[in-house]
Amino acid sequence: MSDRKNARHAAALASPLTSHLTVDEAIAILLAQRQAEIVAALRAALDRPMPETIQPLHAALQALSTTLALCTRLSGAGAFDDLLRDVQTLIEAVDDARRWDRLVAETLASHIDALAGVADVAALGDPAAAARLESHRRVRPLLDGPLPQRLLLGLAFLVSQPRWRGDEGAISKRLGAKFRVRTRREIARLDKRLQDRGKAIRRLAEEAQQEMHGDVRHLAAVMDLVGPLWPRPPRFRRYRQHLHALHSTLDGLHEARMTQYGLDRIAEEEPSPVVQRAVGAIGGWSVRDRTNRLSKLDKLWREYRAAKRFW
Repeated sequence: MSDRKNARHAAALASPLTSHLTVDEAIAILLAQRQAEIVAALRAALDRPMPETIQPLHAALQALSTTLALCTRLSGAGAFDDLLRDVQTLIEAVDDARRWDRLVAETLASHIDALAGVADVAALGDPAAAARLESHRRVRPLLDGPLPQRLLLGLAFLVSQPRWRGDEGAISKRLGAKFRVRTRREIARLDKRLQDRGKAIRRLAEEAQQEMHGDVRHLAAVMDLVGPLWPRPPRFRRYRQHLHALHSTLDGLHEARMTQYGLDRIAEEEPSPVVQRAVGAIGGWSVRDRTNRLSKLDKLWREYRAAKRFW
């Protein structure tokens, strides 16, 4: 067994998520895990809202969002709704800073040499860095404001007072069901919703593609969240590999769209011919990259649809 497989197997064995847990027990464990992660991520971001703290904060918020959505589905309770709205508000605010981070650290850095002799991509450095700094300045007041505190208090209250239960803490039949069984059904439901989108996703309109990207991202996040419940079966691993390959390509297309929005903003504010030429050059390169990604998309989609379901 490879070192990577050994590490994954060890992580699965160390996870508190086990097949004998009820839905109620698993919800309590998942919320406590997310609470520890979000407290650490928010504390680091408050100390220094910079790229090295914004990305972990974004990841922690996404994991919390996935957990709350899953808890809502499995419990049938509305106890998580307010928290979920607050998390989504924070994700949207942090997203803008994260996109500027990627544009500066990845897009510009990777195109300086690739487009040398075609355009002076380095000319975009100063306006992109200024926009990046401004995006981080906008995040700081939000993190200092009441929303993160409300989120932390709400999460702490849920962990200590499980409001998803019935009157006087009664455990319903739904909450008393096996978490592994209910999670498997939820994964099957999400999988069916994806497959109902058709056989050729390249033909979908851009809006439909973006909706599909959201569905794939959510299913992939749920699979990562509950992976310890299936530590060994090869069929589970193969299904997840096909799903993640599809997710990676759709994610790349989405990030390319977001990068182009950032470049368009720079072009609107910087009329310099050098800047305009650099934006146009990266845009042309991105078209080629998008074409390459799209050419792989239908193949990845067919492989995902053909993969044997582990349930």
